[in-house]
Amino acid sequence: MRSLKGTTKGCDIFREFQEGLLTLKVPITNICNITTNGAPNMTGKKSGFLGLFNQNYPGNNVVLLHCVIHQDALCKSALNMKPVLDAVVKLVNTIRSRGLTHRLFRDFLQSVQSEYSDVLYYTKVRWLSVGCVFERVWQLKDDIVSLP
Repeated sequence: MRSLKGTTKGCDIFREFQEGLLTLKVPITNICNITTNGAPNMTGKKSGFLGLFNQNYPGNNVVLLHCVIHQDALCKSALNMKPVLDAVVKLVNTIRSRGLTHRLFRDFLQSVQSEYSDVLYYTKVRWLSVGCVFERVWQLKDDIVSLP
């Protein structure tokens, strides 16, 4: 990630983008998706970031998307995640419900040399943590399934 100093015109953003690619030695062929907001400095066909990108890299296969927040809202409205959330919360609560069960689970993860030492705890009070809980359970799925 790079900071812009001064103006935030499309040419400024594009220049920082190119310098970032050079600094990180990332070939343009590795870029598969660019997500922007709807601001003219990003979406302008001639002097916006996307316009400059398409002028400098014609024929690219990059997927151009508009605003991650809107995409997230669309996914949430299209997908009913409640059954998944309920199953994950039940699993985590079962593992963490009793001290002995929780200790045995942590010991098991240590014995199989798991990358993680525990599952994350989820409560409705900390509902923003649900994504982290999902991710941790997904990463531990093989260990959880092999639990004796």
